[in-house]
Amino acid sequence: MARGVPSTADKELIERLAALGVRVSAAQLERWRGAGLLPGHARRWLGRGRGSVSVLAEETVAVAAALGRHARPGRDLRWTVIAWYTEAGLPTGPGELAVPEPPWPAVREALVWAVGRSHAQRVVVQARAAGGGGEEAQDAFYAEAGRVVGRGPAGLPHPDEVRRVIEDPAGGWGPSPEREQRSAVVRLAAAAGMGAGEVGGEMLVEALAALMPGVDWTPVAESARRAESEGTLESWIAAGALVDPLARLQAAGEEEMAAARGVVRVLTLVGFFYVMHGFLMPDSPFLARLRARVDESGFALLIALLVPQMAKPSGVPHALVMCLSPEMAAFAAWMEELIDEQISAGQGLLSLPGAEEGGAKAFMKAWTNRVHEIGDRGLDGADE
Repeated sequence: MARGVPSTADKELIERLAALGVRVSAAQLERWRGAGLLPGHARRWLGRGRGSVSVLAEETVAVAAALGRHARPGRDLRWTVIAWYTEAGLPTGPGELAVPEPPWPAVREALVWAVGRSHAQRVVVQARAAGGGGEEAQDAFYAEAGRVVGRGPAGLPHPDEVRRVIEDPAGGWGPSPEREQRSAVVRLAAAAGMGAGEVGGEMLVEALAALMPGVDWTPVAESARRAESEGTLESWIAAGALVDPLARLQAAGEEEMAAARGVVRVLTLVGFFYVMHGFLMPDSPFLARLRARVDESGFALLIALLVPQMAKPSGVPHALVMCLSPEMAAFAAWMEELIDEQISAGQGLLSLPGAEEGGAKAFMKAWTNRVHEIGDRGLDGADE
């Protein structure tokens, strides 16, 4: 067969994918096979010297559909693999193809590549270089780290604050913790690269408190002061473990990463409920309890950031690395208990008290009605 002429099985595959709303070309199929992502077709012998034909397997359709959904013109194939890994194994609806797991070596390569070229990893590398480069190198690190962190995502205001401003714009915004949060990230990066002594125990605790509000840091601050006076601060906190995503990723195996992906999925759902409360999502006792747990945990900023992170492939690797930590896994398990309690009680996650009908449709109707109500009130005010 001449190069570039699709086989019978490939023609069938392209037609099957088109019926699913996924458009691919024969050249794309060849590229995916060359990268070891798409299985080759089995051969069926026709007998009596008539040769053989390629046979399309259902697994191949599922893999090609996953690749085709996430492929973009000009996009590095490794981003496509990351996006595929994000949705692999998720429940599917009636008539939908289950999404198989991508090959682990390809996933690992893509994740390591993505994290290694990220702004966050660049800051860590620069911090390490500055540790032995003298005062001038350290000043250069702080300047560059400030620029990189300043371009990164910032924490959203608390959902209650967002909701208050939407419902009453005249009230204005309260003080923003964004500057303190960005400064905290730089301090942790400096501690990871140049040692905790470069930052100091008190400043390290302040940085942690800025990123994880809601936690009582008084005992930790006392421990830091004691370690600093005893000269043991460097071993008191492994700051590098907090902010060196590449090292944590490279130490993780396939099972650990799959577990982290499960944690990410739970906490992204939680983060969605948490953040969307600020955007007029209808409230319920269950959702109020969920938000209270997030606030109590000290992980509110991290949980809120998961929502935009998981919306694009470039954010997925860092979300996965963050959820490799046992603390995040324990928090996800705690939140799952709350969710399971709600479901076991025969109430859906979107059940509204006093509603005549339940389910997602009624929930979305109540949400849109509230948004329209606020919008109409704003228009009426503008006309006066």
